Amino acid sequence: MGDVTPEGLQRQLPHRHQCKDCDKWYGQEDDEYGPCMYKHARKDKRYVTYGYHDCDELDELKARVARWRERTSGSSRDGT
Repeated sequence: MGDVTPEGLQRQLPHRHQCKDCDKWYGQEDDEYGPCMYKHARKDKRYVTYGYHDCDELDELKARVARWRERTSGSSRDGT
């Protein structure tokens, strides 16, 4: 899969994945902060994140990259 650091995975996506874009983030639009369910499940002391923070969760980023590759390879096979 290549570079499996958060930054390396971010570079493989069409646009940077931020906390606010994730279904595991329960932030408030008004204050732009909210809990990250990945960090909360690990019992990180700092599980509340800023919505515009670039995602640094490897599992989430790996899944996003895999879905992006699947989507782009599917369209090339169909000729679209």
